Amino acid sequence: MNSAVEYQIGCDIGGTFTDVTAVDSNGTVYSDKSDTTPGDLSIGLLAALRNLAGRIGADLTDVLSRTTRFVNGTTVVTNSVAELRGAKVGLITTKGFGDNLLIARSARNANRDHHKQLNLPQIVPRERVAEVNERLDRKGKTIVPLSDEDARRAIGELVDQGVEAIAVSLLWSFLDPGHEERIAALIEAEHPEIFVSVSSRLHPVIREYERTMTTVLNAFTGLRVAEYTGRIERELAERGLRVPVAFMQGFGGTLSAEEARDKPITLIDSGPAGGVIGAQALARRMGIKNVVTADMGGTSFDVSVLQGTKPAITERVMLRDQFLTALSKIDVLPIGAGGGSIAWLDARGVPQVGPHSAGAEPGPVCYGKGGSLPTVTDASAVLGLLDPQAFLGGRRELSVVPAREAIEREVAKPLGVDAARGAAAIYRMVTANMSNAVRTVTVEKGHDPREFTMVSYGGALGIFAADIARTAGIRRVVIPADAAVFSAYGLLNSDDVRTQARSAAWIGGDASAIAESLRQLDAQLVGTLKDAGYDESDIEVAWQGEFKYLGQQWELSVPIERKQDLSEADLVAAQQKFPEMYEAEYGKGTAWGDSPVILMSVRVTATGKVAALAPTPAPLRDNPPAPRPTGRRRVFLPLSGDEADLEVYDAVAAPAGSEITGPAVLEHPLTTIQVPRGWRLRVDEWGNYVLTEIEEN
Repeated sequence: MNSAVEYQIGCDIGGTFTDVTAVDSNGTVYSDKSDTTPGDLSIGLLAALRNLAGRIGADLTDVLSRTTRFVNGTTVVTNSVAELRGAKVGLITTKGFGDNLLIARSARNANRDHHKQLNLPQIVPRERVAEVNERLDRKGKTIVPLSDEDARRAIGELVDQGVEAIAVSLLWSFLDPGHEERIAALIEAEHPEIFVSVSSRLHPVIREYERTMTTVLNAFTGLRVAEYTGRIERELAERGLRVPVAFMQGFGGTLSAEEARDKPITLIDSGPAGGVIGAQALARRMGIKNVVTADMGGTSFDVSVLQGTKPAITERVMLRDQFLTALSKIDVLPIGAGGGSIAWLDARGVPQVGPHSAGAEPGPVCYGKGGSLPTVTDASAVLGLLDPQAFLGGRRELSVVPAREAIEREVAKPLGVDAARGAAAIYRMVTANMSNAVRTVTVEKGHDPREFTMVSYGGALGIFAADIARTAGIRRVVIPADAAVFSAYGLLNSDDVRTQARSAAWIGGDASAIAESLRQLDAQLVGTLKDAGYDESDIEVAWQGEFKYLGQQWELSVPIERKQDLSEADLVAAQQKFPEMYEAEYGKGTAWGDSPVILMSVRVTATGKVAALAPTPAPLRDNPPAPRPTGRRRVFLPLSGDEADLEVYDAVAAPAGSEITGPAVLEHPLTTIQVPRGWRLRVDEWGNYVLTEIEEN
């Protein structure tokens, strides 16, 4: 092996599998995966990396020592919030506002059944909320000064209850952080073992509930992220990694381990974000505009939209459908429809799939690891869509008989059908659920799905992709060359990103205060990237304003020109863009006419551009040889209810430019692709599998 070859490695630790991919300096891509190990995520990571090194044909230490970039996406924060497993948190807030988290935003969810309007889970019980006597007015002027004695009393109340982390969120601290910083300094000096989360550092923006909830969740996840990031850094360094590990944010860019430990909540949904960024890079490479991204892993199905090639960003993100936060992240809709999602019958006897999953342990029944409830993967194996001998490149043999027995017992017999038709019912139900999710992010958002291409990835989705697309009205699907580990690959296309918002109210007139806020945020974030080693020429900065109509609750982001001498005219220009952007989002005629447009806050996003290694395209021949099938397999076709002998192809052996017309099955070491009747598959120069519908059905 050439000792001059260098690598960039991306790693996505999911709920079921840990995926890794490496691109070397010659443009060659290597990929592999291993089971996720929930008890210690580093074990699954190292197993996946050893598999990857085996594919490269080198020792893991040798590969890591020549790695110039290592990016990690993880579910550690997502799982911590979903499972409500985190640190014991206390909250310090302004006197009289200790019930903020209990009151929340009144209605708990959008369900019209009042029996389901339940109280929110209390991450911080009322007895662990300490109030301090301090107050600023709405202009940031101190009315009641904070005393050190009162601050120490509040801190002591929480320390005596054994808290592991303290969130500090005072009423008007986003205008003047002095009181919060004094409390934080006392905690850090006198109780250095306690993790401190400070609202004015995290999100200095009006709306105390969202700001406080975000600060609390940051504290809740802090110790888990600190332990995780520290372990990952240590394990990789011991095996030869010489560069810092970068961690993916849900917003769509990476940051350092130290910054991740300071703001752990920003890692929420980092894995799905990696897939969307990867799809963005792939779409640009292929010249595709308007993309629906679809990711089916072991536990969930995640969909998002790239209009043009720009990801949609959600502001004030709701976590667990319960906690309204101040977070911004790539807009990804998850549903419980993964390869490990469990099939069951509801009270009416109708087949359902998910949201519960078999996860990594014990996994689907066919894995032979102790699972007893049938899953989507079990259904695919029983239908014959998966080759039991070829799963994970032959490293794991699927046990079809126990899977068939589980489907027969839990689904087929109650429905009065055989196991194959029971498996088909599972297939149809999960396909319908995923198609509905695609329609939610397209049709329900005002997008015509016929104008979109679906980029389909995740180890389980190649089997379902064409049927999902057809049902949703999409006629072209791109399955990336390394679809099974595509989120890991996408991480390598992520730049370093820092973003920060700040309250900055303006409705007209003097713009100097707004300009100063933007300049301060700009200098802060650019300085952070320079400290990380980026030159000025490698840093891109964007300014935005959060505008809304007077009287509305939600804002829209409007670009503001980045200029040191920002004037009132510049803000008026941004203000005048708002009605057009509002109607683009909510429909023609929805603008409020003469209602004033007000600025609520500003945001600066600084991006350190990373030189990602790109795969080398294969030459396209005028008349590439037609792929030859490696055999035939009896498959029960779940939509038609018929059995058929389908030709089976080696996906890796199919040359660039070659075509296969369905029905057929392509087997890749890490995934399986079904080409249904009425679809044609073509292999492009990057090894992507492009499926196109060729007839109306």
